[in-house]
Amino acid sequence: MSAFGNCEDNKLDISFLKKFAMNARSELMAESDEKTAYFGFMRLCALHMAEPSFVAELMSKAEELRSALFKEKCRQLGGRFGGIFKLSSELPVPPQLLADGGTAAKLLCLGGEYFGSDMVPGQLHQYFNEPYRQEIAVGLKNSKRLSGDKVAAATQIFTPEWVVRYMVQNTLIRYIRRCGHDIAEGELSFGSPLGTSVTAPEEIKLIDPCMGSGNVLLYAFDVFMELYRSCGYTDKEAAEKTLTHNLFGLELDPRACCLAETVLRIKAARYGAETAPQVYDFSGVNETVGSLINSDELSEQDSKSAIIGQLLRQEYDIIVTNPPYLGKPAMNTELRDYICGNYGDYCADLFSAFMAKSVKMLKGGGYMGFLTPATWLFLQSYEKLRRLIFTECPVSTMIHFEYSAFDDATVPLCAFTAVKDSAESRGIYVRLADVRGDMEQQRLSVMAAITDEGCGYRFNADAKKMSAIPTAPVAYWLGEAVLRAFEGTALGEVVPVREGLITGDNDRFLRRWFEVEAEKIAFSGSQKCKWYLLNKGGSYRRWYGNREYVVNWENNGEEIMDFRDEKGKLRSRPQGLSYNFRPSVSWSQITSGAISVRYFDENFMFNVAGTSAFPEDGDSLVFLLGLLNSKPVQVLSEVLNPTMNMNPGDIARLPLPEKSGHIAEISALVKENTELCRQDWDSFETSWDFKCHPLV
Repeated sequence: MSAFGNCEDNKLDISFLKKFAMNARSELMAESDEKTAYFGFMRLCALHMAEPSFVAELMSKAEELRSALFKEKCRQLGGRFGGIFKLSSELPVPPQLLADGGTAAKLLCLGGEYFGSDMVPGQLHQYFNEPYRQEIAVGLKNSKRLSGDKVAAATQIFTPEWVVRYMVQNTLIRYIRRCGHDIAEGELSFGSPLGTSVTAPEEIKLIDPCMGSGNVLLYAFDVFMELYRSCGYTDKEAAEKTLTHNLFGLELDPRACCLAETVLRIKAARYGAETAPQVYDFSGVNETVGSLINSDELSEQDSKSAIIGQLLRQEYDIIVTNPPYLGKPAMNTELRDYICGNYGDYCADLFSAFMAKSVKMLKGGGYMGFLTPATWLFLQSYEKLRRLIFTECPVSTMIHFEYSAFDDATVPLCAFTAVKDSAESRGIYVRLADVRGDMEQQRLSVMAAITDEGCGYRFNADAKKMSAIPTAPVAYWLGEAVLRAFEGTALGEVVPVREGLITGDNDRFLRRWFEVEAEKIAFSGSQKCKWYLLNKGGSYRRWYGNREYVVNWENNGEEIMDFRDEKGKLRSRPQGLSYNFRPSVSWSQITSGAISVRYFDENFMFNVAGTSAFPEDGDSLVFLLGLLNSKPVQVLSEVLNPTMNMNPGDIARLPLPEKSGHIAEISALVKENTELCRQDWDSFETSWDFKCHPLV
């Protein structure tokens, strides 16, 4: 086992920490404002970490003496550890913090083992702020944009300790070993070959550009300590050199940054080192975009701004971070304009901009490790990001988590490491999509995959081959045969795939067919009536059915074509009109599972929810209907878009197989399936061709 431990060593039931922090917030804010409550709480926790016996001694004193003693102790520690003890030091002590039965008393009841981990203060920071983060999340669901002062609070998510260890072990430790230093690989390493040429420890630089409360830096500190010890340095020398030469951190939130500073200094002080860590926040520099700012925009006249500018211009051997997750629609105008203007190809989310920035900041041969939403693996809006990663910084390892494993995030996540070396195109991927359970179960599954290459959910994939798939999805689980399938002609190159009409107000222009007098419905497209048959997608149903709606298309849709809002802007979108009243195969744009494709004849119009393909003749239509309802297409469509939205472009990118000698047999089976489903549809009164229920 490594001298810097194992993730088994610090396993604690964090539910107690969460409950403690959230209860403390409620109690302290009953008599104090949020700022006073926060700094009182975090100073208490940091003090307990720095001097575990002091809080117990303090609580043994008379209650009226405690506040003065607490403030004086914090003043003393501010000179030594800075950060949380110095920022806003003028604030009063919250009344309930040191009262009998108050926050300090409850902290002592937690047990000393909870403060055995350096990462506990960071967890308490997040949990104390959790109600505020949830309040902001409600606003986001109501389509509110985040003001600048709320971005940090809304996007801070504490990275689980074992995920930090995974990222650091497969970036920093791998790099150190490649540089010729024989330190332990770590329990979550996927392998770190030992190099022969030796690099001086002082030359290896790591930055976390979104460091939060510093949990990545805290573990990286342990790794560098191990490195310097292996080179013969004392612990004091190792700690001083680590903070002077190796570790760097940037953070938008001043509170999180000052906490990271204090915890790092407490950690270093255990080895006799008094060196201040190189961690900086953006207060007074740029409080909107943080580490995404271009370094040439920062003033050289201001010392703090100049230092941050230098850190952003510097290249790094290792970049490890859990960046903020914030989609473009939720960004305030200033943030959105900056991201779009400076990271145009990667501006769909803040995390994608940070990924692109990190590729640029990384030295050739360097490693980066990220915890991000898994959306970038597949969605078309991240195609350019994927191609950047594939070509410049291919993934070396990845953990693709089960959808709901991470309680603190509202999106599916993945953690990955990548190397800035285009020759290293093959990577190891662990797919936990079917591994139900919390993050502890995910960890155990990863450990199993490390030791058992044949476990069934560990894959090896080549970035060059994935980049050849249309839109370059990170479809690492595909076999060679499926990858070869994408080398063929795409469906959209042969068959038109179109999106249909958007009325602008379906309640006004659409009806179910039985809500309208039959003589006013054009059951044949050649008739002249007010209402026409409409393909509007619908629920999962293959081959035939979902024929329920009619649309007001009187006088060639005169009313819809000129449907405007109060400002005169056209509300409708009359698209794909030339494909109305043509035979088609169609699928619902929004699906709850596998794609299901149906036949529609020449009597139908179609709208945006009933996206359709229009083969040139009947034989091609029958073949395409069978193909799109086949098992292989189910697999391929999930590769191109694993979400609930099946867009026209996704189907257009499907590869078309060469027609085999079984066309007649295939055609007969497709027609039989379609006829059986037609009979089933017409067996109920919701069909306009209903005559008699089959059981009558």
